Amino acid sequence: MLLDPDAISFDADRALAPHRMMPPPAEIADLTVRLISHGARLVAVVEAIPESQHSVRAKGALKDWYDLTDGGPGEGAMANWVHMRAMARMCRTFMDYLRGRT
Repeated sequence: MLLDPDAISFDADRALAPHRMMPPPAEIADLTVRLISHGARLVAVVEAIPESQHSVRAKGALKDWYDLTDGGPGEGAMANWVHMRAMARMCRTFMDYLRGRT
């Protein structure tokens, strides 16, 4: 499973830009798809590590990941943006956890 830390960081940074720099809806949709793809690869790597070695943050991010991917964005004008940002934060958490293991 190939992880591209630079691409993950780039997409997470763009997704977590300040509100005044919110991307247009089409870019939010594209970033969300990419973050879901990054996240799925990261989850597979994290889950391959024994659970007893997971940090508290990694465990929380796994739970949040499944909650968000099962439920999708909520309702309302900001729902897709908020959902995308949550995905980006989880990707960052997984990356931090994996970096801390090396």
